[in-house]
Order: sequence, then structure tokens, then C-alpha cells
Amino acid sequence: MTTPEPRTPERYDRMQHGLGDEVPRWGLAGFHGAPGWTVLRTAPFELLMQGTPPLLARLSSRLGVPAFQYNIYDSTPEFLMEVDAGGRVELSGFVGQEITRYWNSEPPMERLETRFRIIDPSAVAAWAESAMPEARVTGCLYSPRASPQTDFDKLRESQRAALVRWLGQPGTRIDPESHEWRVHPAHIVRRLAQAGSAFLPTEECVEPAINTVFGGPNAKHCDNLFLVETLLPHAPMPVDGFVLYAEASSK
Repeated sequence: MTTPEPRTPERYDRMQHGLGDEVPRWGLAGFHGAPGWTVLRTAPFELLMQGTPPLLARLSSRLGVPAFQYNIYDSTPEFLMEVDAGGRVELSGFVGQEITRYWNSEPPMERLETRFRIIDPSAVAAWAESAMPEARVTGCLYSPRASPQTDFDKLRESQRAALVRWLGQPGTRIDPESHEWRVHPAHIVRRLAQAGSAFLPTEECVEPAINTVFGGPNAKHCDNLFLVETLLPHAPMPVDGFVLYAEASSK
């Protein structure tokens, strides 16, 4: 372990974007999230997803608890890695243009949408609904085609219709002009364990919902700004917790 001096990150910094041996220094910070959850922030941001088995699986096995990491790539593609206390790994989604990354082949069609298969969010979602009743995330439905032409069009329209029906369950109003809707983030997290993320906006809806529900009082420290503003420049922790850095071996 090391205690590095403050630094100015490079424009394309290997500590942020690098993989494996090309990363000169790792950073790991941890702090309290919602009740029963601990938030880990890493540099590079895929640090815990690397290795065989992934570091996240080894950590969960050592601690005897489930864990997950949810990533967004270029504002749209999303990827979810979940692990249980026994080391089992479940994947869903894909990494940007590198669709086979972490899958080692084409991902199954039924896994292209992120969905919780190990994590049961019911308890933490109930807590978030009670502790933060005014919290909201926003989405927007596209206008459907008058007559779907292709099988893909028909699939997307069926997914849109399913989302509209689901939004009606918590009594969510869809604006007839803008097609915008607002819902408590706990409902989004519950849906991720039932029907996945089809038609849910990732950057405006899914990511902030996960941060709010699982991050709890420290939700604002759960996005990538923590990596950019704290771990990369080796700045002081903005929240009570711990931070560790490790240098790559020079051998």
C-alpha cells in the first residue's frame, strides 16, 4: 500500500481507463451506503470486474456477502456483474462496442438487458421509499410508429407497451405532450429484478435510481465524479470512509 502525493491526472489517464498490467496504481475507496450496503469506488473503474474469477467474486466469497457492479458506457450501453457469497457470477448487458467483453463470446439474447438475478433489492427499495419519499427519477417514452414494420420494431413496441403498463401500477402519470414520466427510484430498482431495463433511460433513470437506493445518504458520491475528483488526483475523501492505493509491481 502507498500514500501518494496529490497529482494532476492525464487527459487519458491509465488509472481511470486502463486494464490489467497497464495500470500503474490502483485506488479503492469505501463508505457507508443504504442500510446493509457498503459502496466501493475504484480506479480504474473496472478494477473489481477483472481477473478470473473476478476480484468482485473473490471479495464477496471472502466476506460472505453478495455484491454487484453496474456500469454505463458512452451514456447508453450498460453492463451488470453480480456475484453471490459462494462466488457465482451472473452477467447481463454489454460493454459499448466491445459486445463480447467479459462474455468471451456473443452474449445470449436474453441477457442483453441488465437485470438483477442474484441481488434481491426488495428490502433496500422499501427502505429508500420510506426514507426518501420525495425522490424521483425521470424518463421519456418515444412516440410509437403507427404501424411497426420489422420484427425489431414490433419487439420495441411490445417493450414500450409493457413499460407503460408497469408505470401504471405505481400510478405514474405520463405527460401526453412530452411523454415524460417521473417515478420513485425504488420502483426502478424493483423493476430491474423483474423485467430488466428495456426502455428505461440509463443515464437519466437507471444509474441515478441505483445510486439513490443503494447509496442512501451518500448517493451523491456514487457516480464517476468520485473517481475523477477524488481517486485520480489523490484528493482527500469527501465522505467518512477509507481509501487505499497500491502501486503496480516494478518487476
